Amino acid sequence: MINMIKKLLVFLTLFVILLHSTCVNAEGFKYVEIFDPKQEKVVKVVQSNPQIQDMITSWITNLEGLYKNDPATDDGYVVKIPLDPIVKVNCKSLNALVSEVYILIPENEPPCYLIFEDENKLLSLVFNGDINKLSNILDFNLRNKDNK
Repeated sequence: MINMIKKLLVFLTLFVILLHSTCVNAEGFKYVEIFDPKQEKVVKVVQSNPQIQDMITSWITNLEGLYKNDPATDDGYVVKIPLDPIVKVNCKSLNALVSEVYILIPENEPPCYLIFEDENKLLSLVFNGDINKLSNILDFNLRNKDNK
């Protein structure tokens, strides 16, 4: 009887350890989401990787100014990119720790970044990246839908 209890305790302990490590690993994955405002849904999800992280980090650490146009749009795409580790941006337009970046890509306006400077302040910044390069990495055409 005691051997049976020991075996059961060992089994339960191993089960809990394996279950816990699986959950921790699953939380570690970050995903890039491509949202289509016309469809009002995420149309593609891509697991983030060092290539995406490095590219976005290099872009946002070299920001050049505030976006002059109204960023509100109901067309194009919005790409949500999580950053892990968090990136410290210290430039003329932004001084913040950035954990995620939104790239707004309207059909008829230039793209822009939407970045939260703190929990409540959303900044609209000039996009200095390469949409074609981002499209290739995400394997999704982010250009004007009408000109595909």
